[in-house]
Amino acid sequence: MGKDKKIRVRFAPSPTGYLHIGGARTALFNYVFAKKHNGDFLLRIEDTDTERSKPEFTEQIIKSLEWLGIKHNGEIVFQSKRFDVYKNYAEKLLKEGKAYRCFCTKEEIEERKKNNPAWKYDRKCLNLSEAEIKEKLEKGIPHTIRLKLPETEIKFFDHIRGEMRFHSKDFEDFIIVRSNGIPIYQFTVVIDDYEMGITHVIRGEDHLSNTPKQIFIYKALGFEIPEFAHIPLILGPDKKRLSKRHGATGVEEYKKDGFLPEALVNFIALLGWSPGDDREILSIDEIIKEFSLERINKSPAVFDYKKALWLNGKYIAMKAAEKLLPLIEEIFRENGIELNSHPQKKEIVELLKTRVKTLNEFYQFGYYFFKEPENYDEKGIKKYFKKENSKEYLKSLIKIIEKTEPFTEEKLEEVLRKEAEDMGISAAKLIHPFRLAITGYTVSPGIFETAVLIGKENCLKRVKKALDFLDKNE
Repeated sequence: MGKDKKIRVRFAPSPTGYLHIGGARTALFNYVFAKKHNGDFLLRIEDTDTERSKPEFTEQIIKSLEWLGIKHNGEIVFQSKRFDVYKNYAEKLLKEGKAYRCFCTKEEIEERKKNNPAWKYDRKCLNLSEAEIKEKLEKGIPHTIRLKLPETEIKFFDHIRGEMRFHSKDFEDFIIVRSNGIPIYQFTVVIDDYEMGITHVIRGEDHLSNTPKQIFIYKALGFEIPEFAHIPLILGPDKKRLSKRHGATGVEEYKKDGFLPEALVNFIALLGWSPGDDREILSIDEIIKEFSLERINKSPAVFDYKKALWLNGKYIAMKAAEKLLPLIEEIFRENGIELNSHPQKKEIVELLKTRVKTLNEFYQFGYYFFKEPENYDEKGIKKYFKKENSKEYLKSLIKIIEKTEPFTEEKLEEVLRKEAEDMGISAAKLIHPFRLAITGYTVSPGIFETAVLIGKENCLKRVKKALDFLDKNE
């Protein structure tokens, strides 16, 4: 198990795009596995694809992991800074006769494999003499480096899939260094994992087909082989591979959409893993305590955005208003509202937090506490503003507000219900247009609590504005 017995795992993204849910889950599973066993979680950026790798993607991946609370040990390893290391190992294999230079062009290979889909590289360049190789090198003829495979069976235990077996006869002598001198993924990952002391490679099952090739390289280099665990893919509700059409897939998108990092971590953890019971809300410490590779499902996980929203709502509801305020200040500020200046901001957040599913919804469904509604719900207009007695009800509401003293929930409810009784109508006949007038919506937290937080003068102003709206739209 690596250079020492301490468990060391890694997350090794390629910076060719933003960190998505699948990558975040891989990082999380590695992280909690390391924490469970008092090990190290390392981060490696696999940026050897110089054309597609972008610094902004690297920066975003690092920021997304930090936001999720997935903290790596030690310095980040960048593959792009290690080309000399890979070159030295390739030279070592050439000297030991475990790899060889191949001068066959892509076109030549395509011609030889034509009409034979099962064709494997025929080792044409394996037995070139030193003189022939020297001559070709002196002429500057491009070449790749291929690994010379021994005839052997490869078997390894996968912590999720069980025992796996492969035979070298099903593979060709594959390329480990391209003709441009850049080593392939299979080669760099083995060297890096070895030099980083990685004991367990936990990654997506799309890498399973790479594992036998990597084991051939481990054996050729004389490295100890780590343990493996290949996590099943994440599918959309339609059982197709997760993509944009199933909802947000990038971690950054969830942050912008108003998700709490602890809620997203909880959601991601349950994609293909369970604590062994029916619990659905688990803190990171609980996930670490219960986590094991054996509890990862063999079948693909099904992504459910509604469940992510539900979980996020639960986490928001559990969070103290004081801790929510700093998280939503910027959202309100972007919409022209300074949350800090409102004397009852804490009470408003407390009232809303059990009714929203994202941080953004605090503004979406609660802006009316801070400024009057610019328009009214269309269905509400038809239902409560365009009835025969609508004006009469709004005029009654003005009287109710004016004579409610003190302007408290209890007193406001008492006055409104007494007025409704005197008018011979149900209290609902006044409550519904009152809600629409002061919030713009047909649904809100408790109307009396809402009205008191909006304030007496503001409520009066808004009901009068609603009455003007009726006059202008008769």
